[in-house]
Amino acid sequence: MPHIAVRLAIAAAASAALLASVADASAAVRHGSGLHDARYCEILALKGSPPAASVTVWNTIGLNKCPDAQWRKFDAGDLAKELGATLVILNGPRHFLMDSATAVTGRVRAFHGMRMRKVATIPLKSAADLARMTYTDRTIKRTNTWRWKKGRTVFELVAPGGDTYVMQSYAQILDPKLTIGKLGGLGRRLTLPDGWRYRTRRLRHPLVLGAKGKATVLQDDLQNTYQLATTTRHGKRSRHNVNVKGTSKSVPPATPGTVEDRGALTGTPFGKGTMVLMGNLANGRLTATFRLTFKRGSIIGTTSMPYTFSGNEIDFQGFSRFTGGTGAFRGIRSGDLATHDHNTIDGQNGVLSVVGSATY
Repeated sequence: MPHIAVRLAIAAAASAALLASVADASAAVRHGSGLHDARYCEILALKGSPPAASVTVWNTIGLNKCPDAQWRKFDAGDLAKELGATLVILNGPRHFLMDSATAVTGRVRAFHGMRMRKVATIPLKSAADLARMTYTDRTIKRTNTWRWKKGRTVFELVAPGGDTYVMQSYAQILDPKLTIGKLGGLGRRLTLPDGWRYRTRRLRHPLVLGAKGKATVLQDDLQNTYQLATTTRHGKRSRHNVNVKGTSKSVPPATPGTVEDRGALTGTPFGKGTMVLMGNLANGRLTATFRLTFKRGSIIGTTSMPYTFSGNEIDFQGFSRFTGGTGAFRGIRSGDLATHDHNTIDGQNGVLSVVGSATY
């Protein structure tokens, strides 16, 4: 069976793609109303393996309220055998937060008496599609319109640089007792990255949030799903030389068996900022993801660095890549950035450098 992170990643992608365009002869544009706090569940069926893998998403919305007694009887392993799937994931319960929606959906079928509608088919072309990172953008194929009424309270994430994301659904997967009444205080429970904020806002005007072919979404650490609503970046993209230096220290990792470093950075073209790196040491190599936070926005990326020991010191030398960002750095991309990190074995005296170029 795939690792738990793989199962969570597929669930995240499927929840993000909810009510996406479907490749189905019975697909049709449908309008749904009365969706605010409407409960739903999903069955996700994975077939094949990347680059020829796909996930079919079946959803109860508009057909039933996913009765708890019936939902608890489902067994993912048995369903996988019935459907001839590599893996089945039971994704729910969840609750919508918009008032109404227009989207493309497909045919209806019953799973042991529970009717569900086909709402998406998601291709998984690489192992990267299976990587799950909270508070990290995913761009998915979707054509839909969400609508919130005037006076409705919305729940938002504000990223470094000012980009905003609106919560489209909350999950009762990790916290079965989470309700709409508790969302106002959710910010105190979330483990937000540096520079991120959670806020509530009462709408003075109706809110319409659309996606024409693609949508940018993310999930928090409770698997609540948000769609990107506003961005702050303007102007043409251009190439910038990167020459960043910094210091770092190892801290107790959030995930056992991994390494986590935090530190301070400065240099061209970003100025002063902070760094969080999380990864694994195996076979003489550090493989990790990182998040850099600056005044004008944040940057995420990956790094791969072989390492060697000399006495009480450890030396890492390899490459990093910028893969996305918020604020002024939304859409940032880079080639290989030469990366060097020298530290003591206790991880408390890291000195690092990153050199290359990036476009944003």
